Amino acid sequence: MKHILRSLAAGVVVLAGIGTADAADAWRHGVVEAKGDAGIQFMPSKFAEKFNLDLETVEFASSTVPVKALLAGEIDSYATTPLTAIAAMAEGASLKFLGCNWPGMTYDLYAKGDIKTIKDLKGRSVGISGPGGAPDLFAREALRWGGLDPSEVTFANAGGGGDRFRAVVAGVVDATATSSEFEPEAAERGVNVIARAPEATPNLLRICVVTSDKVIAEKHDQLVRFLAAQMVGHKYAVENPKETADYAREVAKLPPDDKSPEFIFEEVVKYDAVKPDLPIMADKLQWNVDMMHRNGRIKESYDIKNFIDEGPRQEALKLAATN
Repeated sequence: MKHILRSLAAGVVVLAGIGTADAADAWRHGVVEAKGDAGIQFMPSKFAEKFNLDLETVEFASSTVPVKALLAGEIDSYATTPLTAIAAMAEGASLKFLGCNWPGMTYDLYAKGDIKTIKDLKGRSVGISGPGGAPDLFAREALRWGGLDPSEVTFANAGGGGDRFRAVVAGVVDATATSSEFEPEAAERGVNVIARAPEATPNLLRICVVTSDKVIAEKHDQLVRFLAAQMVGHKYAVENPKETADYAREVAKLPPDDKSPEFIFEEVVKYDAVKPDLPIMADKLQWNVDMMHRNGRIKESYDIKNFIDEGPRQEALKLAATN
């Protein structure tokens, strides 16, 4: 495997790709910034060659950007929070959910040391990546779960997941919502975990795979092979914890003593958060649609089944079973 660095028009960077022959079909797949979870997120790139696929895994700083890149034709698919896709679908975007590879929401609400409970956040600031993204909506739902109305805090854009956590450590914001992989560091830095997604928001989905109707129509065969590589790669990742953790440190350029890959892997196992067969969870997706409407992020709720395509996943399951 070789690493590729390439700028795209949407301001994203290709971090990891694999391609061994010019004849292999190219596929550009977006994910959110490489962190401790990178071993799982990027592992399918190691299996792309098996399916004659030249896979480029594209990293974005925010979950709100991949949908724009997909609609602009700069990537072929992405895997991140379903919330941005739901918002785009509400505006008529021709997108489809193909499956959810990481449906379990391994997310926490972190707060400065003097904040012990959600109610202590009244009048304080919460860092998010942008309105309507997973950090924003998880935080709002967690606040309600803890007995605080979201109107009683101030939301501030504080960048990507790692940047948001560091903003809490530095006192730039009082709290933030981001990956649970920062829990070990939080304990060392006097930062409290005041809500965990599996308890506070059990229906909120973390990562689903999305593409466009145009890609389905024009690159159907490549799409099926891409999904099969995802299935095989995720299965390998969850069955090989050490290799997955080491790969996370390689891709995300983490120091050898960073234990976030091991922590997030343990979380994945604990909550059965990663699903290599990419199930399409229509009921939970519908809950997310209704939740976004409740939070004023979309004007009207709608039937999510109109934005699901089960066909490519079924074909990929058969293909993956033979490899």
